[in-house]
Amino acid sequence: MMTTFQLILIAVALSSCYADVKTEIFSNGIGQTRVDKSDAQSAQFSQTMAESESTQQKSSSLIGKTTTEIENMGWFSCAGTLIASEQSESKYAVSQLAKSQNKCNNGEGKILLERFVRRNGDKAVFEVIDEINILSNYPEKEYNWTTCEVKGAEGEQFYVIHFKDRRQAELTEIHDLWTVDLIAGKFVKVKNAEGVTCVNPDYSDGL
Repeated sequence: MMTTFQLILIAVALSSCYADVKTEIFSNGIGQTRVDKSDAQSAQFSQTMAESESTQQKSSSLIGKTTTEIENMGWFSCAGTLIASEQSESKYAVSQLAKSQNKCNNGEGKILLERFVRRNGDKAVFEVIDEINILSNYPEKEYNWTTCEVKGAEGEQFYVIHFKDRRQAELTEIHDLWTVDLIAGKFVKVKNAEGVTCVNPDYSDGL
């Protein structure tokens, strides 16, 4: 039979062992569930780390990634178009991505230059070869691609543009614009955006 002194020692030892594991009882109307706060804190920490890694992953460069990989990273595809060019026999595309659908015109995103690499069943797979990080805020700061007339350039050419949308057939308030060099596989920023006139790709007369 244990003495009173021995029982006290056992109680102290048990108290010490579980001092770091604080528990709380929650009544659920049917029974009671014991929740270990240390486990809850660990789960919360893991969730926070996962969200941080997801945000960091979306903010990092996508150059070298394929469109299949990007889909699995959680990006939303806002728009895209194939580029027809005599500069190269390869097939290219320009696309816009955002972190969610509602951020396509208001939020962080990317404009990508992509090169066709293969087919996966019925799906074309492209590889990202260049990118532009964007922060849109419609209608003051909008991004798109269209044809523009630029001083010093012959005729209309294809450009990616950063502009203010005034719901007109022609865009004249151009903040920045980039031409697409398919030989180098790069977006090339035009130094002077003054006096540039672009076709508004989203304008429809009467709408």
